[in-house]
Amino acid sequence: MRQYFGVLFLTILSLPMFAQAQLQQDSVRFCEYIAVKHADAAGWVTRYQTEIDKYVDENKNLKDKSCDVLFLGSSSINLWDNIYQDMAPMKIIRRSYGGAALRDMLYNYSVIARGYNPHSIVLYVENDICNSPEDITIGQTFDFFRVFISKIKRDYPLVPLYVLSIKPSYAREKISSKQKMVNTLLEEYISTLNNVFYVDVASCMYDEKGVLRKDIFKKDNLHMNQTGYDLWTARLKPLLLQHKKS
Repeated sequence: MRQYFGVLFLTILSLPMFAQAQLQQDSVRFCEYIAVKHADAAGWVTRYQTEIDKYVDENKNLKDKSCDVLFLGSSSINLWDNIYQDMAPMKIIRRSYGGAALRDMLYNYSVIARGYNPHSIVLYVENDICNSPEDITIGQTFDFFRVFISKIKRDYPLVPLYVLSIKPSYAREKISSKQKMVNTLLEEYISTLNNVFYVDVASCMYDEKGVLRKDIFKKDNLHMNQTGYDLWTARLKPLLLQHKKS
């Protein structure tokens, strides 16, 4: 079954030459929709509907939707247990859920990303390529990032958007080359945009010998413990605080 995801603009965005050589026709343009195959597309996209419904209820009761930072993304944001303390004194709103992929984040966009009043927005998501049967290609993942970034900038043209690099992990070591390629494409693309910033939170996860640290992960070797989040906080928080002061 083929599912079509609507986007609200027609555009052609050229890739760097090295990326075109790598991806061939995989990602050159997108217009009106991006087609993605799933065994049961509707069921897959709505698999976290219970969590989205909780955000719908929470938004109804949220009188003040202003915040210093709106955090969007997947489990690396959702399982950041001390995020409110780590980001203090900034006020944050978190709209993340475990297993989130850009495909369903676009489907849930009006709930998780629209109607807030943030001073900054942070985006982290890694599950469109996660070594599962539902994986899409490097090029499709890059395209979905471009669609999501475009929607954010349409709705929040004056709000800086910080896109975090996809993190390495031992659990997904087999797809590390794909993750690095997406990061490379994102960094290059974001460098051409106004008020959008690529934040490298991957390189700080390696030791001085260039080996991925093992002490920063939980037992599943995928999600980070507080030591890992301390590294992210040191990299991200100064950028957000600097914007708050400016």
